[in-house]
Amino acid sequence: MPPSKKDRPAPTPNAAFSPTRRQAIAMTLLSPIAASPARAKPPLFTGPSSQFVQLDPPEEAGSLVLTDLAGRTRPLSAYRGKVVLLNFWASWCPPCRRELPILRRLQAKAAREAFVVAPVSLDKSPATVTAYLKRLGLADLSTFIDATGTVASGPKSTEPTPFALYGLPMTYLLDRETRSVGYLVGEADWDSPAALKLLRYYAGTTG
Repeated sequence: MPPSKKDRPAPTPNAAFSPTRRQAIAMTLLSPIAASPARAKPPLFTGPSSQFVQLDPPEEAGSLVLTDLAGRTRPLSAYRGKVVLLNFWASWCPPCRRELPILRRLQAKAAREAFVVAPVSLDKSPATVTAYLKRLGLADLSTFIDATGTVASGPKSTEPTPFALYGLPMTYLLDRETRSVGYLVGEADWDSPAALKLLRYYAGTTG
């Protein structure tokens, strides 16, 4: 039996989002009509199992704080002015393993672009993530970690989190005002021309 509201710990800063957000995303996954926003549509981008879904209206995420493998914190607001590709992954996820090298290539390319790549591991230990990336030859991939599950969680979670997960990997895009504008469930080639077109669309650049 879940604890009563009075027995639950006080919400963390990263949990201060409305729980109705999870319900809204579930609706877009199940309803083609709900997934078709009235405002201008971004370029089509599709992975092997799903396509990018635009969120309408966008949702503020700048107050969210991420933690890197060294324990340093960084607010998403620090990226204001750039598009953020926020990718959730885990060492036990086979599709994530295939996608991580793509994210590393995109991170290197992002230095010349108006976007940043911010992977977030759902593993419980920074040491586990460090060893895993080293074993894959991806030690230079810069990643954050959500060891306590305060940033993202699955549909069975009893506590709301800023980002709802309906599979792994799962990627959210944040616009230049650090608002969540859409998501894609499953692996995808984020370094492909189609993905770059999508990122540049939200960044307001071309090329």
